[in-house]
Amino acid sequence: MKKSLKIFTTLLTIFFFASSILLLIMGTMAVQQNRYLRIFNHSYSVVGSGSMEPTIMTGEFIIIKYVSYDSVYEDVLNGEEPIIAFKTDKNIVHRAIAVEDGNIITKGDNNPSQDEGFVDETNFIGVVTTHFMLLDLGNITLNYKNIVFIFIIGILLFILIHEFLNIISIIKQKNEAKMLEAHEQEKAAWIVAEKERLRAELEAEIKTKHDKKGNQ
Repeated sequence: MKKSLKIFTTLLTIFFFASSILLLIMGTMAVQQNRYLRIFNHSYSVVGSGSMEPTIMTGEFIIIKYVSYDSVYEDVLNGEEPIIAFKTDKNIVHRAIAVEDGNIITKGDNNPSQDEGFVDETNFIGVVTTHFMLLDLGNITLNYKNIVFIFIIGILLFILIHEFLNIISIIKQKNEAKMLEAHEQEKAAWIVAEKERLRAELEAEIKTKHDKKGNQ
């Protein structure tokens, strides 16, 4: 039972790290293609500029929720100023400050003037719901992107291989335990059979001696 639980735990660990590697590869591809990685109606990214400081600092992680353009347009029309993600020649995160002719006007909190272009349904991505600094991992990721990806993939692959070897070792030990148990059972059966044989021989010998005494 304990070994079965250990195998299940190991398989769960392998699944987790395999999923992590897959997400990392997908994230790398998303960065290279200048797009966000979408998972369960959300995306994550790292802010690479100071245009939203001090609200969002360079190197902060952000979580973007995919919502309808119309709902955000309505919020801005009602006086709200959500931080939104949109795409021009690159991915941008700025504050929505006004609407005009069906378009949303945006501005970085740290920029002196509003953005030149407009946001509409074609380039709108979603609303920033969360932003946070995780030690200095964001800046490290931005400055040493390829090295970080290779390093993380290396660690995950090492753990994955280690877990595979671990589960093979567990299965091998389980098979050896079964073989040992089968051998012990065969040994016990042989001992019982030998005892029965010796008992039968002893009874036969006693009977023979008894018969000889009866004939004298």
